[in-house]
Amino acid sequence: MILHTAIVKAEEEKISLEKAKELILSQKNGAESIFVGRVRDENSGKKVIAVTYDIHEQAVIKSFQSICNDAKNKFDKSANIFLEHAKGYVPVGEISILIAVSSGHRDEAFKICRYILEEIKHKSPIWKKEHYTEGNEEWLPGHSLRPKEEIK
Repeated sequence: MILHTAIVKAEEEKISLEKAKELILSQKNGAESIFVGRVRDENSGKKVIAVTYDIHEQAVIKSFQSICNDAKNKFDKSANIFLEHAKGYVPVGEISILIAVSSGHRDEAFKICRYILEEIKHKSPIWKKEHYTEGNEEWLPGHSLRPKEEIK
């Protein structure tokens, strides 16, 4: 889905770094910043073998679009953004989130990447279940989707 040169997706297929780099390429932009988040093998002292991401797809896509638009308006309107988050079962070592940005300058590219990542954590309905080596699994607590001023 293309939205003012922001491509946002939530997929069960493997996320492609090469595809993201190809889609943000622009001769107008001199800087690229790419953030790759992968499933790690340990969290809070527990050995992890995989993570399952459960999402409300329509709400996630809408929040991703809004976050990308906000980032472009705040930092660089000509930025190209690719944002993809995994959905479903993701083994250790696989990419869970990919944010790729091309921008006029490096500072904006870095800021856009960081801004998008932090906003997703607070605004996107994505739930994470960890699967452990001993066979247990656990849904992790997330962030509230309500604005901070509404939380009491």
